[in-house]
Amino acid sequence: MPMRIMNDASAAALGEMLFGSAKKMTDFIAITLGTGFGAGIVANGHLIDGFDGFAGELGHVDMTMGDGRLTGLGVKGGLEAYVSATGLKRTILHMQSKYLVDSRFRSIAYNDLHGEDITKAAEEGDEIALMAFDYTAKIMAQALANFTAFTQPEAFILMGGLTNSGKWIMEPLERYFNEFLLEVYKGKVKLMHSGMQGKTAAICGAAALIWENQRN
Repeated sequence: MPMRIMNDASAAALGEMLFGSAKKMTDFIAITLGTGFGAGIVANGHLIDGFDGFAGELGHVDMTMGDGRLTGLGVKGGLEAYVSATGLKRTILHMQSKYLVDSRFRSIAYNDLHGEDITKAAEEGDEIALMAFDYTAKIMAQALANFTAFTQPEAFILMGGLTNSGKWIMEPLERYFNEFLLEVYKGKVKLMHSGMQGKTAAICGAAALIWENQRN
């Protein structure tokens, strides 16, 4: 049977453009924040595929000039090593080694640590959790400000497990993002949650690939 293959973040961007929060947008970037950092880029109403379908690997953009954590593809200092559910867990360990404040995480092994635990700790005022969210948000804001200078999206549409942390990630993200943006972009770029639950955006985008084939 004929098949079509697309990166999951690109499929999510297509789903958002056809059925979700980006329905009336021609320029936006969908960001998936799960175990990694994925991106689907839409510019001038078209999904950016690249030469052979691998455009948008923004999670492997080096944020540290080659002197940082490794991503799953071996990129030193790559964005997803910091901004993802996995990256947040790694930041908890980093903060514990850097600061001597008390924290619930000092008695929890890395493999037993989950994103919802970090969110709950932040709600309870755990300093390590709060610093980890702030650190993560600052790096993500710098990256999104950089990406804005490249395609000038109307919005970044955020989805995935890390966004479930709510205000603990979003409030510092919005503050740092507005600080890092070039003056010409300030007040023009929105940070939005996906309008579709779970993995619905990616599923609908993937289905639309086949639908598009049938129409043609």
